[in-house]
Amino acid sequence: MALSFREALGSCLAAIPPGRVTTCGLVARTLGDVRAARSVATWILEHPDIPGAHRVVRADGRPVAPSAAGGLAREGVRLRGGRVAESRFLESLSGAAVLEDLRETQRRLAQRVEEVDDGKELGTFGGVDVAYAGDRAFAVAVRLDARTLETIETCERAVDVDFPYIPTYLAFREYPAVRAALEGLRERPDLLFVDGHGRLHPALFGFACYAGVQLDLPTVGIAKHPLAGKLVPSAPRMLGAIPVEMDGVVRGFAWTPPRASRPFYVSVGHRISLERALREAQRSTRTRYPEPLLVADRITKEERDKKNTERSASG
Repeated sequence: MALSFREALGSCLAAIPPGRVTTCGLVARTLGDVRAARSVATWILEHPDIPGAHRVVRADGRPVAPSAAGGLAREGVRLRGGRVAESRFLESLSGAAVLEDLRETQRRLAQRVEEVDDGKELGTFGGVDVAYAGDRAFAVAVRLDARTLETIETCERAVDVDFPYIPTYLAFREYPAVRAALEGLRERPDLLFVDGHGRLHPALFGFACYAGVQLDLPTVGIAKHPLAGKLVPSAPRMLGAIPVEMDGVVRGFAWTPPRASRPFYVSVGHRISLERALREAQRSTRTRYPEPLLVADRITKEERDKKNTERSASG
């Protein structure tokens, strides 16, 4: 069985000998992707009790964990100007490349994405959103009437989270909570909007693709910011949207709603064509973003804030 992120990080930290330190960047490379360096730092800040966390420093030698100085001092490592000398830095580190394994999973599952639809009329739209409070995720799934955009039902679920936010690996953080919320709906939506990319992803397999393939559900990826690809304003537009190309292939569109000041990015998740994904995204938008996602976002934030208030009151 593959290691979890926590377990893989723990194995890296356990490989740092007493009296030596390593950087967030080296830990991230050992885990399989240097882009995870900031996520490693954030995880350690939020979980300073992880064994070996005091031996992780930033590139300039500043310890990541606020209380690291004591642990380092006991191992004979003194801070000068709040920094560890470079002579204490490790040049290599052993550990499990969990992110390499997850990237390979994305590439493998990307072959299962279907970029065609059956042409059936859509009666309902779905939307999902996730908010966080520490290691707790609050997910909401909603189902709306596709014609009126009125809410039919909602479902909220809270689950523990054991994976940080790492760019291009969003699915592995959010999918468990999203699945739990969707399973609580009385009926599955005919089309699901996901707040994340689909094919507009370095592995052609963003969160919308992952959710669609795992659930065997037509999905569309909707994102506020580009992650991969290049806008081609000079290319012919479709329904007023600017094509976004990856390696010369149009994988998505940037569309600015009439009442909005900035575009959102549409791409195929699963079991839908790109043209229809754009059409349904436009049909579902009243103001600046598809209505199913706006409704889900509002409820998740309300639920998270309510839980935080209850926790503060009980503490």
